Amino acid sequence: METLFTARLLVDGVAPAARPDAMVLVRDGRIVATGHGAAQAARPEARRVDLGSGVLAPGLIDCHVHLALSGEPRALYACMHDPQTRAAVRAAGNMQAALRAGVTTVRDCGGPADALLALARAEREGLIVGPRVLSSGAPVTTTGGHCWMFGLEADGIVDVQRAVRQLCREGADFIKAMVTGGGSTPGSNFLRAQYSLDELTALAADAHRLGRRVTGHAHGMEGIRLALEAGFDGIEHCSMLRESWVDMAYDHELGLELAGRGMVVCRTQTGGERPPLEEITEDHPQWGLFVIARSLARDGVTLIAGTDAGIDPSGFGGLPAAIEALVGLAGLSPARALSAGTSAAAEALGIAAETGTLEPGRCADMIVLDEDPLTDIRALRSLRAVYRNGAEVARVSGHT
Repeated sequence: METLFTARLLVDGVAPAARPDAMVLVRDGRIVATGHGAAQAARPEARRVDLGSGVLAPGLIDCHVHLALSGEPRALYACMHDPQTRAAVRAAGNMQAALRAGVTTVRDCGGPADALLALARAEREGLIVGPRVLSSGAPVTTTGGHCWMFGLEADGIVDVQRAVRQLCREGADFIKAMVTGGGSTPGSNFLRAQYSLDELTALAADAHRLGRRVTGHAHGMEGIRLALEAGFDGIEHCSMLRESWVDMAYDHELGLELAGRGMVVCRTQTGGERPPLEEITEDHPQWGLFVIARSLARDGVTLIAGTDAGIDPSGFGGLPAAIEALVGLAGLSPARALSAGTSAAAEALGIAAETGTLEPGRCADMIVLDEDPLTDIRALRSLRAVYRNGAEVARVSGHT
C-alpha cells in the first residue's frame, strides 16, 4: 500500500529548519521519499492524505518508562501481587496513553520480564497496536537491591553474567543494571554503588559480547563513576547526589569525561522536574534539580528524553512536557531538545535505521502538529494525530 502525505511544513529531524516542501511518500509502512521527490515518485493509484495546515514531524521516543507499573504510590510493591496477565494488560493500556501523547517508541527500563518481553514481541508481530517497545525485561539488581521485586537478583561476577545471558535468551533488547539503590525501594542506598567495579565490568562486557547495549540506574556519584569506568553505554538519572537527595553538586571533570567517552544520559525529567516553559526561571523553587541537566548539556553530554512513567505519577503522556523542559531547564535549543526525543534518542538506543527521522528507509512513525516545534518547542502541545508505520493510530479530540 502506498500513501502520499502532504502538509504545510515538514520537520524531518535532519534539516535545521522546517521544510515547506512538506510531502512524505510511504510504501508498506516505510518512507520512500520526501519533499518534491515524493510527489514525483508516487504511483497514480497512491492514496492521498492532505494534512492541510498541519506540521508533520517524527514520532517521539520516550527513553525511560515502566509500562507494567501504575504510577501510584508503592507501584513497585503492587506489582509483586499482580499476575503476569494483569501486568501485561496494564502495560498495553499504558502503551495507548503514550501513543495519544505522540510517542511512537518507548524504552521500558524495568518490570516483570515475562509480561514485558511478550508484549514487545506482540507489538513487533502486529498482534497489538502501540508504540515500538524496547524492553530490558527485569533489571539486574543485588539481593534486596533497588527493584528486587522484579525478580532478577544477582550477586558476584558469575551471577551477573548469568543474569545477562538469561535476559538475552529471553529476548531483552538491552540490559539495565541498578548500579545504585533507589528512593522507591526502602532499604536500598541510593547514594552508594550496589556492585563492585569488577561485577559491573563483567556485566557490561557480557552484554556487549551478546550485542546488547547496557545502561545503569545511578543516583550517587560513586555509582556514576563506576558505570563510566565499567564501560556502560549510558546512565539513567545521573543525579550526582553526594550525601542526601537534596545534596547535588555538579562535577565538571566527571561531566567532561562522560562526554569524552560518549556516554548517553537520560536525565528523566519527571513530573516534578518539568514546569511549563514559561514558568522556568533561575529563582524557581526547584532550580537546584535542574542544574545537573544544564551542566551536562554545556559539557557536551548527549541528553535523551525520558519520563520514568509508571514510577512517576504524572503518567505516560508526559514526554512532550519533558522535552519542553529540556529547553528551559537544560538550556537546549528547540531543535536539540526535540532531537533528544527523536533522532538523538534513536541513535542512542541503536534504532536510528528504523526511526527518529523522516528520511527514506525509516518507518513512517509521524506526528501532526498545529505549529512548528523548531520555532517554539511548545508546539508539541498542539498534537493533532499520530501515525505508526504510516497508519493513523491516534487522533486528538477536536481534530478531524
